This record gives sequence, structure tokens and C-alpha cells, in this order.
Amino acid sequence: MRRKQPILTYVVFGLIAIGILSGLFTSPSSFLIPVIIFGAVFLLYKYPPNTWKKPSGYGTRFKKPPKRKNATFRVINGSGNRDNQDEPPKYH
Repeated sequence: MRRKQPILTYVVFGLIAIGILSGLFTSPSSFLIPVIIFGAVFLLYKYPPNTWKKPSGYGTRFKKPPKRKNATFRVINGSGNRDNQDEPPKYH
């Protein structure tokens, strides 16, 4: 079931749209600076400056990842009664 939006919401968004369009037609230069700033901030957010660096030299592009040491696992024997493993523990 859809909720009906109040008429006041449509009126407010309509007035915002009229204000933006009238400001755009009367003085387009006043909208140019915020659009440029917003675009620059968006590009810096999307592509941060640390991603602009190109790898220097041949070795850094084809660098192998460091080898990982295999973990050794060992079984630690518990001190429980092995006869009744089907029963749940008494302390639960």
C-alpha cells in the first residue's frame, strides 16, 4: 500500500525547482562556481590523490606477494569422560 505524500511536500519541491531555474536563467555564473567545487570534491572523493601515483620501475609492477607461513595445528586432549559423549555437559 502506497503512502500519499502530503501536498506541502510537492509545493516545497516545486518552489525549490522554480528558484533554481530562475537563478540559473538570471545569473548562470553564480551557479558555475558551486558546480565546479562540487565536481572537484566528488572527483577527489572518487579518485583520491594516492591512486594517481604510477608505479616507478619494472620491479614494482610485477612484485610478488610475500609468502605466508603455514600454520601448524595440534590437538589438545580434553579431560572429560569419553564414555558419555552423546550427553550434553552438566554445567550448561
